[in-house]
Amino acid sequence: MDGSTEGRLLARAGRYARRGMSLPVATWSLPFLAILGIAALIFLASFWLDVLTAALGNDGDRVTVGGLVRSILRQDLEQARNTLGGLGEVMAAVLGLALTVSSIIVQLAATRFTPHITALFFRARTNLLVLGFFVTCNVYVLWVNFSVGEDYLPRWGVLFSMLLMTASLLLLFPYFAYVFDFLDPEKIVGRIMDDGLAAATPIRGRAAMAVEARQSRAVEAVEHLANVGLNALQQKDKGIASDAVDALCEFGIRYGESKAAMRKQWHRIPQWNRQSPDLVSLSSEAIEDLRRRGTWLEWKILRQFQMLFGESLGQIKDTCYLVAIDTRRLGEAAAHRGDVHALDLSIKFFNTYLRATINAKDIRTAYNILHQYRQLAELVLRHGQTELASGRPLDPSRSLEHRALQIAKFMRYYSAISYQRDLRFVTEVIAHDVGTLCEIAFRSGSRAHDELLEVFLAVDEQAETQEQEKTLRGVRRAQVKLATTYLIKGETALAKRISKDMQDEPAERLSSIWNELRSLDTSEFWEVNDRGSNFDYLSPEQKDQLPVFFGWFAALEAPPQTKKRHDTISSALPSVR
Repeated sequence: MDGSTEGRLLARAGRYARRGMSLPVATWSLPFLAILGIAALIFLASFWLDVLTAALGNDGDRVTVGGLVRSILRQDLEQARNTLGGLGEVMAAVLGLALTVSSIIVQLAATRFTPHITALFFRARTNLLVLGFFVTCNVYVLWVNFSVGEDYLPRWGVLFSMLLMTASLLLLFPYFAYVFDFLDPEKIVGRIMDDGLAAATPIRGRAAMAVEARQSRAVEAVEHLANVGLNALQQKDKGIASDAVDALCEFGIRYGESKAAMRKQWHRIPQWNRQSPDLVSLSSEAIEDLRRRGTWLEWKILRQFQMLFGESLGQIKDTCYLVAIDTRRLGEAAAHRGDVHALDLSIKFFNTYLRATINAKDIRTAYNILHQYRQLAELVLRHGQTELASGRPLDPSRSLEHRALQIAKFMRYYSAISYQRDLRFVTEVIAHDVGTLCEIAFRSGSRAHDELLEVFLAVDEQAETQEQEKTLRGVRRAQVKLATTYLIKGETALAKRISKDMQDEPAERLSSIWNELRSLDTSEFWEVNDRGSNFDYLSPEQKDQLPVFFGWFAALEAPPQTKKRHDTISSALPSVR
């Protein structure tokens, strides 16, 4: 996904917090007032036609406003019975229509998304108020009709019954609009998320003591969101699946912001939760770690990500990219608030995604996951520098720089596995990503730089034979690129460490790499890709350092200094997959 796509996803996630639980007032009032106004105009038009007709006639009958008012307020017994009899039938029909239409639509939505929709709908305050109003009107009309007799004529009761029936009919259109709006997929997802967050945020009073009930509501919300995403994936509905994934991410971020204020009892894992599918397979030691670190709910959310990732890997791969983006967002949020345990979970699940894509031999998905994984490492590395600048003494095992180094080591591990599975391009991508981390660490003066450089130089250690080594040209290009950065800053010793690692390369291959890097003159790749940049592009300042670097190889001759345009493009093609 490109930057605009990610920005759109972030904007959509931000809307969850601002979305209301019901339609705007105008959506209710405009249809109500419009229909009432039209009916009133027609009634008045017919009344004045009666007045005009009576005035022009010769039968002596007169129609006046006073007569209309008296007719409405002073009904006789027979007229009241006729009116109430018709009102009762119409009111029952209105109630039956509202219940039938809403029940059918809600059931269809529940079948498509999640059965939890039914519970949300019939718990919604607006829905209860409208249906309660319809039932109240029916009961009122029933009792007024029952009370009519020779000894009692409820004239005001008949009038109120007429007004209530009018209001019920006028409410039908706004109510149906509310039902359809309530069942909008994006709003369903938002309601489920809000319902879960209401239970997973710090509160006071007696309700705060019902910890297990609140845990149950939070867990149900996470599972229902995952079910919505899973059903959407099975129906090939990418939009709804994306909404569900984003809602899970937003849930995790907003929960993490207030988690520190939760009661200690919140982090306990009761037996019913221990038996859930996401926790039942864990050992007692792992459960205790989740409790002690306070990350059981983050584990639950990321397990849903893992399930959706596995489902979408063979169906809608764009959802895999979104899962990676949102896992990065969860990790970045944890890093910003200093929650290293939640950050460690994000790293662990990134590793799990990489393992799944390598096993599936899905190069494109691995390429995009690595892009998000590296961005997480960059953020952690930069934030680690801020952490260091604060002057606070830190346990190295808890520092953010240590996490960035861990990510680089994990990348190196998966580069070896990729190479063994004949996914050599993944190895080259990892080399470029670790090289980028080295450059960032070098420019920021990170304490982790030297160790990162060691990891970077070891990325190609899995190539055991000379024939295998030939296939890792991309790794060598990444190493040369980093060496030129060192030379620009005058760090000759660091650049020579890289050249020493390349001393066994044949001169012909080194000359070819030199020519490829020197001749590539565009920073943007000429095809659509998710990173939008060309791995092997060097700035003019970096290109100026190429003769210095390659000059350290005694048997190497400089390549020709002039080449045609088509030769420039052709020479760069082998570096791109």
